[in-house]
Amino acid sequence: AARMLIYYSPLFLFLQLLLVINFLLLLNRYHYIRKKRWSLMMIHAALIVILGGALTTHLFGIEGQVHIREGESSNEMVMHTSRGTRVQKLPFRLELSDFRLHRYPGSESPSSYESSLRIHIDGEVREAEVFMNNVLDLKGYRFFQASYDPDEQGTLLSVNRDPAGRAITYCGYLLLLIGFVMMFLMPGSRFRMLIRSLRELRRSSGQTTLIMLLLFVPTTVMAASTDVPQSTALHQVVPTAHAARFGELPVQFRGRIMPINSFSSEILRKLHKETSIAGLNSDQFLLGLLTLPQQWMEMPLIALPGGAISQRYQLPEKYASYSAFFDREGSYRLLPDLQQIYHRPAAERTAADKELIKLDERVNILYQMFHQTMPAIYP
Repeated sequence: AARMLIYYSPLFLFLQLLLVINFLLLLNRYHYIRKKRWSLMMIHAALIVILGGALTTHLFGIEGQVHIREGESSNEMVMHTSRGTRVQKLPFRLELSDFRLHRYPGSESPSSYESSLRIHIDGEVREAEVFMNNVLDLKGYRFFQASYDPDEQGTLLSVNRDPAGRAITYCGYLLLLIGFVMMFLMPGSRFRMLIRSLRELRRSSGQTTLIMLLLFVPTTVMAASTDVPQSTALHQVVPTAHAARFGELPVQFRGRIMPINSFSSEILRKLHKETSIAGLNSDQFLLGLLTLPQQWMEMPLIALPGGAISQRYQLPEKYASYSAFFDREGSYRLLPDLQQIYHRPAAERTAADKELIKLDERVNILYQMFHQTMPAIYP
């Protein structure tokens, strides 16, 4: 009843159609083909194929039951549908020669049961066994051991016929498996990047940088629109009194409990090198950052060392926005140089290298703030 009322309802089928359309729109919106995101494309295609197989099964597949007593035969399949019960003839006849029920030692609970069948098909007789994990495939029909009669003299087999839907669904599973394998093996995959980053971090005496975190950054965040006006965040300023109450909340940071006011002040000074930003105090800044992350991604709040670093990455002299550190493809612009820096021993790093590491740390902090992995509000 639940299957007919929910899973086969027009509304549920329409929701699945919307899901397929959503997959296709994502491929176009985030330019998976141009970015060569083959593994993600394969996974999305697999899900579409699996849903297509399910639809094929729903439209063209049939399922029912065959009941046979010992010594008797049957070529009829009983199907129970929302319109009632109907009987369909099978292109062969099944004869039950023996039914066996096995019980757990010292108990009346059945452990397994099996049916020995004679199959009368195309003028010949075949032998077959059907039990728990042994399925009989015959001319597109699949027979499973479902139940048995109370007197243990008869068997009940469930049967379905869905060669097209099953083949399509299995192809979808295969594509899904290939997609997951590609995510691990392709040179540009996040798994391979993780291995390389862990190796580099191990060589650099456990230095923590944004490289590891970027492996888990959702593509949708990296591809966030840059069309949001920077002034939007400042137009929705939290009142000072409300921010002050927010600043009294306890928060866990670096192994100790402190008020959010102390935390926000430390974070703002770390990121912006100032105790306020655009006329906002640290509590207003933090509350706005947590509630309007998309707008604050465009705000020039990350302090820059200036000089060569600003020129190299075409950044302003004093402050840059979070989104300025990512290109149109969503790639972290500092990553190639950071990888080279961490290949070098700490003693051989130049002053510019150290400045770049500090800049990476600021971006790292802001990343955690946008993804709300920091701070940990104490309940």
